[in-house]
Amino acid sequence: MSLQDTHNRWITKLVEQMSSIEGVTHLSLKHEQIELRILHNGAQRTVLMAGRTSDIRGQKDQYGKMRSALTELGIIEGQNFTPPKRSRKPMSPQMAAARAKQQQEFGAWQEIWRTIRKAETSLDREYEISNMIDYY
Repeated sequence: MSLQDTHNRWITKLVEQMSSIEGVTHLSLKHEQIELRILHNGAQRTVLMAGRTSDIRGQKDQYGKMRSALTELGIIEGQNFTPPKRSRKPMSPQMAAARAKQQQEFGAWQEIWRTIRKAETSLDREYEISNMIDYY
């Protein structure tokens, strides 16, 4: 699998995952660029992802921009979901549904973080393989 194929596979997966989350929109721009607008807790960030980046450094920079945008929005990697304390009153069905939705959204953001890390690991492997091929 070429470096471009590896990159496109991870970008496609990341955009699909993010598009399924409420508050995230994506636009396809010229030259296969993708603009992701992320709205979370009243704050908004826009990240541009290039579809055709041939060098590993450029690709890793794109994932770095995505990581910093998520961190700025308060979406921290590796956190555990801690729901608010339960009151003595029983939860209504609406409250239970809202809590389940909140937990599902939290899990989706953590999955985004895992996908970004897998993409970066894949890029590192491709880089090492290309160096070994050049060496031998």
